[in-house]
Amino acid sequence: MTLRADGIAVTFERTRVLSGVDFEAHPGQVTAIVGPNGSGKTTLLRALTGEIAASGRITLDDIEVGPRRAAALAARRGVLPQATRLAFPFTVTEVVRLGHLAGPHADRPDIPARALARVGLRHKADRPYQDLSGGEQQRAQLARVLAQIWMPRGRHGANWLLLDEPVSSLDIGQQLSVMRLAHGFAAGGGGVVCVLHDLNLAAMFADAIVVMRQGGVAARGTPATVLTSAILSDVYACDIEVGCVPAPGVPFILPQAART
Repeated sequence: MTLRADGIAVTFERTRVLSGVDFEAHPGQVTAIVGPNGSGKTTLLRALTGEIAASGRITLDDIEVGPRRAAALAARRGVLPQATRLAFPFTVTEVVRLGHLAGPHADRPDIPARALARVGLRHKADRPYQDLSGGEQQRAQLARVLAQIWMPRGRHGANWLLLDEPVSSLDIGQQLSVMRLAHGFAAGGGGVVCVLHDLNLAAMFADAIVVMRQGGVAARGTPATVLTSAILSDVYACDIEVGCVPAPGVPFILPQAART
């Protein structure tokens, strides 16, 4: 049971943004997509969710990703986009219910409140969504995604979280909280694919990492095999030194160690 893409390509206004990308993610793992700005990270995730058209083949387990399978996909995976704009004055709870009602547990009225509690926003449940800070709105959207699928596994097997920069507006404590939530979802048998800019978070929480460069895959593997000085210096076009903490051997990246 995997999320798999074979030879996918995406073109915007005659510009090739992704070219022949192969991708694979497995339940029980957090798969991080990293790379410099403009490398195709978000485009790859949007293709994997079926939000944009792509040539090639994309499947989630036995489901071909595309608009004709929207209902079946909604029962198996929740998608957190990079940014979400709302045109109507919804409360925070109403935003979460938008996801809840689209998923397989719409008959359980307790889930929206529980989802908000998991992201630390239960006390903001009745507030207008537009009154929240940027970081709070991001967590409210994560609660919407959680409420949609709720459990790491369902009657059809693994469920999935597909997250585009889920910690971009959050402080360090909230970043760790969100990544621990994602890690726990994977540990429960679900699949997680997330776009990250913070290489240290990728090193801490990802089981597998895909490094993008110029619309293609530059490297893939475990944090220890991918987050190396040679690979990162090449991909990010700057000198990067990668060290390892002594005990667990988890790579960490120190931007201040780059030579000026």
